[in-house]
Amino acid sequence: MPGLLLLMLWGLSACGGLDGGEQQQDPTVTDIPVAYVQRALPRDQDGQLMVDDLQQPAAFQAGARLMVRDFASPRAEPRDISTALLGAGHDIRDLSLSSDGQRLLFAARAPAIEDADEDEQPTWNLWEYDFSAGQARRLISSDLVAEEGQDRFPRYLPDGRIVFASTRQRQARARLLDEGKPQFTPLAEDRDTPAFALHVMNADGSDIQQITFNVSHDLAPLVAPDGRIVFLRWEHKDGRNRFDLYRVNPDGSQVEPLYGAQSHDAGEDQPERQFLPITFMDDGRLLVATRPRESRTAAMLPVAIDVDHFIDRDRPLYNAVAGQAEQSLPGPAVSYLQTVSRGGRMAALRPMGDGSGRYLMAWSPCRMEDGDTLLACTDDNLQQDLEEAPPAFGLWILDPSDGTQLPVVAPRDGVWITDVAVAAPTTLPAQGPQGQIDDNLADDNLAEINIRSVYDFGDRFDPLTTPPAGAGTLETFRDPSRVSPDERRVRFLRITKGVLIPGDEVLDLRGADFGRAANFGMREIVGYVPVEPDGSVRAVVPANAPVGLQLVDATGKAVYTRHTAWLTLRPGEQRQCTGCHQSGSDVVHGRASGEPPSINAGAPLTGSPFPNTRSDVVSFADAGETMAEALTRLQPERRLPNINMQAFDAWTDPAPDPATELALDYADLNTDAPADAACQQQWQPECRIVIHYQDHIQPIWDLPRQADVGGVMEDVTCSSCHNRRDAANALQVPPAQLELTGDPSPEQTAQPVSYRELLFNDNELELVDGALVDRLEVVLDDQGQVVYQTDDDGEPVLDNNGDPIPVTRTVPVNAVLRAGRARDSQAFFSLFEDGGSHQGWLSPQELRLLAEWIDLGAQLYNDPFRVPQN
Repeated sequence: MPGLLLLMLWGLSACGGLDGGEQQQDPTVTDIPVAYVQRALPRDQDGQLMVDDLQQPAAFQAGARLMVRDFASPRAEPRDISTALLGAGHDIRDLSLSSDGQRLLFAARAPAIEDADEDEQPTWNLWEYDFSAGQARRLISSDLVAEEGQDRFPRYLPDGRIVFASTRQRQARARLLDEGKPQFTPLAEDRDTPAFALHVMNADGSDIQQITFNVSHDLAPLVAPDGRIVFLRWEHKDGRNRFDLYRVNPDGSQVEPLYGAQSHDAGEDQPERQFLPITFMDDGRLLVATRPRESRTAAMLPVAIDVDHFIDRDRPLYNAVAGQAEQSLPGPAVSYLQTVSRGGRMAALRPMGDGSGRYLMAWSPCRMEDGDTLLACTDDNLQQDLEEAPPAFGLWILDPSDGTQLPVVAPRDGVWITDVAVAAPTTLPAQGPQGQIDDNLADDNLAEINIRSVYDFGDRFDPLTTPPAGAGTLETFRDPSRVSPDERRVRFLRITKGVLIPGDEVLDLRGADFGRAANFGMREIVGYVPVEPDGSVRAVVPANAPVGLQLVDATGKAVYTRHTAWLTLRPGEQRQCTGCHQSGSDVVHGRASGEPPSINAGAPLTGSPFPNTRSDVVSFADAGETMAEALTRLQPERRLPNINMQAFDAWTDPAPDPATELALDYADLNTDAPADAACQQQWQPECRIVIHYQDHIQPIWDLPRQADVGGVMEDVTCSSCHNRRDAANALQVPPAQLELTGDPSPEQTAQPVSYRELLFNDNELELVDGALVDRLEVVLDDQGQVVYQTDDDGEPVLDNNGDPIPVTRTVPVNAVLRAGRARDSQAFFSLFEDGGSHQGWLSPQELRLLAEWIDLGAQLYNDPFRVPQN
């Protein structure tokens, strides 16, 4: 019966139309070879269809064959070129053509080797097939080099090189050596899969270079007509979980968002849609496959996106003409949603490239299951609430102009067609642009970020505080005669860096080793750079590394949400940035060509200081320069980060006494600093602040200290006071229900008691008969009446005296710190401020260290090699 239904559908496609459109034999078949991947229906050990997951690009599905036909017609003889070349059982994906249509790139992986260790299993390799010669070769000829990583998604660059996604990460691994760590393949932020990054290499497999450095996957590169590379980036920073479209120059410079950050919603109760680049259309729009992150049907919906004028479906670029961001491609009414798709399922799509506007399509008709019987998706059958049958993909020519479909390969049960390519010549893209490089920075593996104003939120000025009277514009707020440094809430830019995490073949890491919020991963602080009065910052940052930015106040607390995506810059790259942005805003941010003009007009004149500033430091500015640009032009060393938070007022007239300038130095701590002494004196490219709870935070609680309490000097050591034992070693309820000892926690022995008490909700304790127990309270109903226990029949449960037993519950105690948000942990910090019960008991330097540790994510450790191993 299944075969009969498919034959009926095949016959309909040849003469009548599955969607009601007229279909005939194609009178315009051209001699253009086509290639496609034909595979067995992928099922797991339980017989269920296997999940295709974008987060698992190295996953393997056995039983694929690379097929070639000399033209797109059922009359063309199919040739299996992969079985003879590679053997049976391989997985094959990612078909891509050269611009002359003569060569085909693809990725292939051999079946798993039984009983072999993980590091001995086959990896994904890249291959090239020559249509005219009928021969194929592996791009990387050396077995040793080929097996160094998982290689997928190859594409030709205009200069003949090849861009691809890989777990090799040679440059990232080299940086690990510079940091004093062993080399390893870093995991993505989910800590489940090795991270893929974009690489380029010569056509013979030599000179492999990594060009992107996201902490999670960068996948599916596509060369745009202007030579830039569009790709899919897994945004997983701070718990986000989506794939956005980005683009980058072929040299790895100018990584920027292209489309999709606010366009993933697919409707109520539906999985978010993701965007897989397919090709650029003749009108410049980007054709993508929209699909869920996980799919059992390999289904997609083709959508044309106007990326030249939109960054999201409801966010046009600045000054873009009115239009439509997205348009579904005409054709069968396919769907990737979980509901039955009456228009069938589409797995792949490529332009025919013959000038006809037609597409080669892998498509499956809609079928439904009634027991062992397959039924067509008619109105009557759809009303019977039947399950959709597994797809049976065939190969078709789609003409969007009239909606007709012409068969090329008949659909068969148990067989899928999942990748297609058409060997038609295409216009060679332009050579990609190159980034502007500062050779001196490049020599030190550094880059530069230049922010015109952190107070620029695209369409408005926001100083992130209430400005003094008469200082409600950027021009007046930057004036040091109107606004003093202490009246500016934002004082520094904190530069952070994501820490690469190894797999369990290197270290045994558990979620508890990361701490309260494992989604933050591990992070380091590169340093601090002052924010100038106009909000401008010009700072040196690490190159070839994931960098984060935070705006920080005078106490070390971040005053605004963390930068929501990792920034990556190439060595010597100089990145211009307009300002900040608010999550969910309609204003374009991060895409240089689509942002509104900066609200910071810069210096009004050339040859004069900024208005109402002194001239001994910045004697003159050039028209349009920001304060940071003028200062660092004259004193380039001011671009370098500082391990300490040290302000420098170059503007107030008269000059302030240097002794009164804000300075929070680690040298003033009475415990170990999280940065070495040399870096505190002079920042170098490899200097970092690395905070570990046991090494740098617990010692604050254990440091002996005394304070004047009611005119008497008393011991106020944190862990001695906040303890379940008093000075006489008698059991007590810890003051404020907070225990700050460093002993292993009974709830999680990998974490100290103090760590759990600060960051996790707990139950209130009380002392009963010489034992500490959870305090219980009687539950009251909405009318304030006592609620009593009842049995299964609703009858009261009585005690030994025959009295009803009240329902009780524990009394919750909320955590006093919020991981990642020191400013939202004010209940803790206010204790040490003026008027607080613990005023002056912790120094400003200690409070700074606590604030930056919390803002990073309140991790237990921030170096995986510091985690104790059993």
